[in-house]
Amino acid sequence: MLSKEKLNEIASIPELADDVLAWCAAHGVVMYKDPAVKHQSSNVPATLLPSPFDADMYAEAMKMMPDFQMMMDKISLDIPWMKSMLENTGKIDAICGRLLGICDKVYGEGKKDPKNDIRLHITRNDFMLDTKSKESGKETFAAKQIEMNMIAASFSAHCQDLTEVHRYILTKYLNRADPDLTPEIVARMLSEALPSSPNAMRISDALAKAHKAYIQRWAPTGKPRVVLFVASKDEKNELDHRKLEAALFKRHGVATLRRSLASLSSQVATIHSDLDVAKGRKPASEAQPAPKALIVDGHEVTVAYFREGYWPGHFDPLEECWAAREAIELSEAAKCPSAPAQLAGMKKIQQVLCNQESISRYVTNDARREGLQRTFAKQSDPTDESEEAVGICKAAKEKPADWVMKPQVEGSGDLIFDEDIPKTLSTKTKEQLAEFILMERITPAVTHSAVFKAEDGKRAEVVMRSSVAELGVFGAFVADGEKVLQNKALGHLLRSKGRDTAQGGVFVGNAVVDVPLLLPPDLFWPSITS
Repeated sequence: MLSKEKLNEIASIPELADDVLAWCAAHGVVMYKDPAVKHQSSNVPATLLPSPFDADMYAEAMKMMPDFQMMMDKISLDIPWMKSMLENTGKIDAICGRLLGICDKVYGEGKKDPKNDIRLHITRNDFMLDTKSKESGKETFAAKQIEMNMIAASFSAHCQDLTEVHRYILTKYLNRADPDLTPEIVARMLSEALPSSPNAMRISDALAKAHKAYIQRWAPTGKPRVVLFVASKDEKNELDHRKLEAALFKRHGVATLRRSLASLSSQVATIHSDLDVAKGRKPASEAQPAPKALIVDGHEVTVAYFREGYWPGHFDPLEECWAAREAIELSEAAKCPSAPAQLAGMKKIQQVLCNQESISRYVTNDARREGLQRTFAKQSDPTDESEEAVGICKAAKEKPADWVMKPQVEGSGDLIFDEDIPKTLSTKTKEQLAEFILMERITPAVTHSAVFKAEDGKRAEVVMRSSVAELGVFGAFVADGEKVLQNKALGHLLRSKGRDTAQGGVFVGNAVVDVPLLLPPDLFWPSITS
């Protein structure tokens, strides 16, 4: 249906780019050009047509999401283990070190027990299709995990809206490339091949579940109860967040506040208020500290949803912003993520889970554990002195093209590739190398992709390129103490970039938001390997 020839034919239609850009704007697939000028926005970088993707591997990634989330929740509750794993990383990585400090102050003996908290994880698990995976000594195709995002998983709402744009465009234009593909036939085909991704609706439902759990647990303070979005004032992607806020209000009648860490830092002295247990609930153990409400500008916060707090630049002024982060953690508001959950998402933890003993600590079911492990690429700590780790460092120096070095800090644009790997391994001290992990480089599937090129004052032009894609699966986990209220996959996000582009990231200009067109494996793999 979308062979290279048909893609080229559709891409040559003069009005295609105008159609897609107009429909994206009409569906709100837009972002601020300058966050300080909110009356102006521009289209999010996006593909004009969807990209083929293996349907079986898509289904497998969606199916495994509850197992991944359950594992991450268990890890977040095991703070002593995380502290032992992240001891060296915390000395070199500022975010990791500060979060460990917050855990020391908030959790532990005589302090809060995270097992009793209302817990909310809104996650995105990223995968790439590897064309040269090894299984039983033979090369095969596999979906390999890139990372599990525990904080600020972005583009959830834009992806679902771009899917509907692509559904319209294909229904309208495929008939021009093939008269037998009538709109009725295309609509039936796309009902399976172009899955919907209702992330905004489902994420709002998860936020509402945590909000309701809080209301049922704590007696009212008399202040209006809201969900707090902790987000930078300089956030270009604010409109993606706003769709979640709109869905939360429309579906559940829950209002929201938006505050930056910097603005919250001025309220630390008055941010807490005493809480009473709601009628019908058991009081907290006397060994636990007195419960505190999170009060922001006269509102009682039920859920603090962090869309910033993963990058050093988010903490300015430094000490005041970290004081606000700690004050939020001390409160009974559900945190997404909590400090322990954010630590669980560190790349060092991902690397340690490649060890059989570590993952077996949290996933005891053999079949489920093996399913997760099949998605793991080989990873290693460059400071480890074990025989295996030393061998991997040696291999990375000799054949750096087979490896990538990833820092702990979230965000794109800081991965280390090729000849920079042996240089980094040879010049940095052991303490400095604790910031990184070494990960086996994936050889991704390459597909034909239609994007647009736009210059100021000129009409957008269609550009065809060879692209590689990364599939993100959104999920939500909600628990009220020991009771799990929700644990499921929500929807997806596809991002793609030029095959020769090493770094990722939509906002740094390396990638675009995309949509998966699901094909059976016997159609997908021959189409990309021929």
